[in-house]
Amino acid sequence: MLDEMLVNEVVPRLRKAARTIPKIGSEDDEEIVQDATLMAARMMESAEQAGHPITAGNATYYAVKAARSGRRSYYSGRSDVCSPGCLIDGKVRHETLDAEVEVDEMTFGTLHDVIRPFGPDDHGTDPADEAARNLDWQAFLTAHPPRHRTAILALAEGGTMREAGKRCGLKDSAALTLKRRIAADLIAFFGEDVIRRLLDGIRPGWEADLRMVRERHLCHAAQGGSPQYHEPR
Repeated sequence: MLDEMLVNEVVPRLRKAARTIPKIGSEDDEEIVQDATLMAARMMESAEQAGHPITAGNATYYAVKAARSGRRSYYSGRSDVCSPGCLIDGKVRHETLDAEVEVDEMTFGTLHDVIRPFGPDDHGTDPADEAARNLDWQAFLTAHPPRHRTAILALAEGGTMREAGKRCGLKDSAALTLKRRIAADLIAFFGEDVIRRLLDGIRPGWEADLRMVRERHLCHAAQGGSPQYHEPR
């Protein structure tokens, strides 16, 4: 009975009221309806368990009131700096990471450049990619005999092939042959694309995807859409 009331009576009313609820960040009417529906469902279930009657109008009213005050189904407090309630109270302001700021005297950049651990022209690595490469690197070393591992680690530390050959007890000609074999093994194990990305310093694809999403929200707001704040994720 309550599920039919929720679908047939509460949700249509929430859709009509959604445009009057303040949106925070990238929220839109559809997301507000989904969140308010969950809050209304919780109210209706709680009332049923307590033995109190509740109408579709009451469930809609209190769900909309909670959403307007900044409450959400996942968090109802107002102390979290990312919570809608904290933003509505004016205690915090979110800025897009693409906003231009003065990094140094007469030098401008974006907030990305300020908080990132490397310079704006440096090609950093994605931590997830870095962790995956470390696991693959250990698997690559384990798959080779001790002499090869000694040479590989010597090269990874910045040594020359001649120094690596001396550690392995090899002459220059044998060390050169080993170097070619290690290079072929690296390409075979990791693939040419991964090796090229490491050498060229190509940034991970998620950065471009994240920037595209933010630009879409900014464009929506510029055209008169509801999002006014664009918090970093």
